[in-house]
Order: sequence, then structure tokens, then C-alpha cells
Amino acid sequence: MSASLFLQNNGSSSRLEITGEQMTLGRHPDCDICLKSNTVSRYHARISVLDEERFELEDLGSGNGTFVNNQPVNDPVLLHSGDQISIGPFLLEFSSDAEYEAEQHEGLLTAYGLIPSLKNVSVKPPAVDKSTILRSSGSNDDFDQYQVKPEIKLKAILEISRTIATASDLDMMAERVLEGLFHIFPAADRGCILLHDRNNQRFLPKAVRHRRDDDQEALQLSRTVLKTVIDNKTGVLSADAANDERFEKSESVSTLTIRSILCAPMLGLDGSVIGIINLDTQLAGQMFSNDDLELLMVIASQTALSYESARLMISHVEKQRYDNEMEIAARVQKGLLPAKIPEVPGYEFFVSYEAARAVGGDYYDLIQTEDDLVWFALGDVAGKGVPASLVMSRVCSAVRSTVEFVPDVADAVHRVNHHIDEAAHDGRFITFILGQIRLSRDLVTFVNAGHLEPLLLQADGTLRELSADQPSIPLGVMDDYEYEALTHVLQPGEQLILYTDGVTEAMNEDRELFGIERLKSAILEPAAGPAERGPQILQAVKQFVGQHEQYDDLTLVIIGKSAAQ
Repeated sequence: MSASLFLQNNGSSSRLEITGEQMTLGRHPDCDICLKSNTVSRYHARISVLDEERFELEDLGSGNGTFVNNQPVNDPVLLHSGDQISIGPFLLEFSSDAEYEAEQHEGLLTAYGLIPSLKNVSVKPPAVDKSTILRSSGSNDDFDQYQVKPEIKLKAILEISRTIATASDLDMMAERVLEGLFHIFPAADRGCILLHDRNNQRFLPKAVRHRRDDDQEALQLSRTVLKTVIDNKTGVLSADAANDERFEKSESVSTLTIRSILCAPMLGLDGSVIGIINLDTQLAGQMFSNDDLELLMVIASQTALSYESARLMISHVEKQRYDNEMEIAARVQKGLLPAKIPEVPGYEFFVSYEAARAVGGDYYDLIQTEDDLVWFALGDVAGKGVPASLVMSRVCSAVRSTVEFVPDVADAVHRVNHHIDEAAHDGRFITFILGQIRLSRDLVTFVNAGHLEPLLLQADGTLRELSADQPSIPLGVMDDYEYEALTHVLQPGEQLILYTDGVTEAMNEDRELFGIERLKSAILEPAAGPAERGPQILQAVKQFVGQHEQYDDLTLVIIGKSAAQ
């Protein structure tokens, strides 16, 4: 028999499969299950697999003890499916995998998602769900449709609003609402609030409350009631005869304990069910009334509005924080680019970098390491955004630390490639050009590692690509790849143009690409030098794209040899 532990957290449940012969639980990172809390010992407890059917739990001399079903574990104990293990603030439930797979079919599948069966809240299987709906209300879009006395309605809304205002997060808001409901409905024994999780399309219990401290029975939700509430977006008042063999003898239900249920939907701004409030009572002869249902509908409406407002506010705050962090990241990335372009007699440089997002994965650099030597670099990390920018920052660091001490271009690229490959950036590769200009001889030497071919604009207006006989691979693909360098002597009036695919792959509203031919046409337009040709190329790209959103980072570098005087 295979088995698992289920870590309970705010109504959700994380499955931890028991593998191997032993599993250690504790605070230390070496533990198989790491429980980070100061109240958990470094090596707190251990689960041993004795055979296919038996699993044993042992406390390892922990400071605060290990408990199974609220009983301290002084000696090793055998675990049974359903046992609850308490370690510090953590609650784990032991279950055989066979029972777990079976229980996956006990939830209630709705149009909005699945309400799962969990430790403290479960959905009754159809065979035992005997709920009878006494009354169903209409949608709770309008507070004023109910016949509850206005002063009672107002007092309830004010009380719930006051309790909600003290909540610091959405989970606490659910707790506060239940706390207020127990004051408003003194007949309620137990309550539960389910909220819709948009990420996995499930309803998850966010708050469960019992009036009596000794009532630890799991709160069972009626499948009949829940389906009616969700499908019809209505509140429901239901009576549920307690499961008792006396019913089989046709004894009158009215003489027995009646379990009365109130259930109301929380409707979002778009009319969808974003949550459910469920209250029940098991007091003999004390049932919820129609007025109670109407009042709960009013409260559910107010709670839904408050919840949506809080959620939107939290989203707004998180977006502001994200935008601020991106602004800082953008400033940091900008700081990685050269603050000043080298001023070299007889040469002119143009550089431009535009990220598609706040930060990007393109990179360029111009570094003068000697009076007679200027290095240039251009790179494009696969992907965009923050992950690409982090790789770009590593490339920048590797290039600058390498060219200071390695004079040979091919060797420098080999070292940068080794550094990037060693860092193993989740399979991200970098197309890259690294080169140098020996100023005294106007000699350009460069290595192209899988990047777009540089374009050379000659003084007579001829435009051609500078390409090797065999294409090379990007950085980060193969550690020991041997890169070969190309050389060219820049003649007066010649310009070397380097660019990333954000230029040629710029897209207009008709989903057409700017392409290499349009780039060549823009380059061939009359211009005095790099300072004029660069903006001219960028303007051609912008005019082509129009109002279409920029999809990729766009970088352009032009190196020009001044024309002979």
C-alpha cells in the first residue's frame, strides 16, 4: 500500500508522497519534508515504512513533541488512514493513496470549479445527501428586494462592514465575516465560507467556524444545496434530517433533531459566483427562517462587494509594487549599459536600445581598454522580461571582466561562453557578437556566435553582409565550442551596422515583419554618418510598425570610419 501526507494550509491541501524506506520531518533543509518554523525541531519526527501495509511514526526527541489525533507520540506508533499529525503549527493528514484516489471523486463539480472534500469541510456523497430545500430566494443583486425590517438589515450590514474593516487580508476577511455572522445568527452552530480560486478554478474553504470548542466534526456541505446555489445563483434555506436509523421506521421527521441550513452565493461584479456562505444548526426544534435567509442574502451581497473591492485594491497595490520594482530594475539594467561612448578621432559611434518591456534581454557595449583598442559587443538573450534581463546582466559582467585581460577575440568569446554555459540558465541561449577595433590599423576583428550577420555599408553605397563560411552556435549551447574570428579593415566612409532581431522582426498591425530588405533600404537612404543614419533607421521601423505594440527588444549599433578629408 502506498501512502501520502497532506499538509493542510488555509483550507487547501498539499500532497506529499511517502517514498523510500524512511522520511524525516523537521526544520533542517536536509529533511525529506522541511517544515520551516521555530517551534519545529531540526530533525523532529520520522516515518518508517515497515512493509507494504504498515507505516510507523516516531518522534526524534523534539522539543515541542509530535501528536497523532491530539495524543502525544512517546513511543513509535502505527499510522492509519485519516490520522492527523501535529508538528508545531503544521497539521498533516496521513492517507493511503487508494483512499485518496477514491476521495477525488467525492467533490462537487460545478460550472465554476470543484469543491473538494478536505479535512475540515466535505461534500456529502449523493447516497447520504438527504437535504430538502424549503425555500430558494432570488438573486441578491438588489439589497432592497427583501422584506427584512430596514433597521435589522442596516444593523447587520454595519456590523459586517465593521468586522470586515478590521481584516488585514482576504483570508482574515472571511474569518471576520463568520465571526460577525455568529453574532447576527445566534442559532448557527457552524459556518463556512468558500471562495473561488481563479487560478485552478476550484472553490476552497477560506474560513470554518464552530460555536462550540468541542465540536471538531468536519462540516458537511449538502450537494443538493450547493448545486442549487451555484447553478441558480440563489440563496437556499434547507432542512436536512440527521442520518438516523429511526427514519427508516417512518417516524415523523418533525419529532427529531432537524439540521437547518442557510446558504447564499457571493456574486462578483460580473455576476459570477465568487464565494459561498454556508451556516447550519443542529439544535433540536430551532430552524432558520425565511427572514434569516433574506438577511443572509443581504450580508452575502455586502461581503461580495467588500471582497471584490479588497481584491481589486490588493491587485492595485501589488501592481504598483511590481511597477516600482520594474522601474528600479530598469534603472539597474540601464546602469549596465555604457554610460559614455568612447570618443575616438576618426571614428563615429551610434547606439540605441529599446526594451519591449520594463527590462529586456538585449545587450550592447563599447569598451576602450587601451588607447589603440576599442571593444564592441552585441547580444540577444532568448526570451524577454526579467529572466532574460538577469542573463543579460551576467553576460555584461562576463564580457567586461574578460576583455580587460584577454587580448584575443576568439579566446575571449570562448571564455564568456564557458562562463555562461557553466551558469546553466535554464536552457536560455544568447546570440552574440564580440569584436575589437585596432585603431592604428583600422582593423576590425570579431566573432559571431549565432547572431544576425553584421552589415557593411561601403563608401560607394554598396551594402553587404560580413559572414563566415560556416555559421557558429550561440553562447550557452556547447561549452567547448571553438569560435573563429573574422577580420576586416575599415575604409574611410565605411559603416558597420549591428542589430538585433527586434529590428527585422518588428511587426505592424497587418502582422507583417519589417524584414531584412526594408532594413537594407533604410540603411541605403542618404545620410551623412552614423549619427544621422541611426535615427533614420529607427524612424523607418517606427513608421512601419505604427500603433502596433513592440514585441521584442530593439538594439542598433553603428560603427563608422570617418570619410577621408
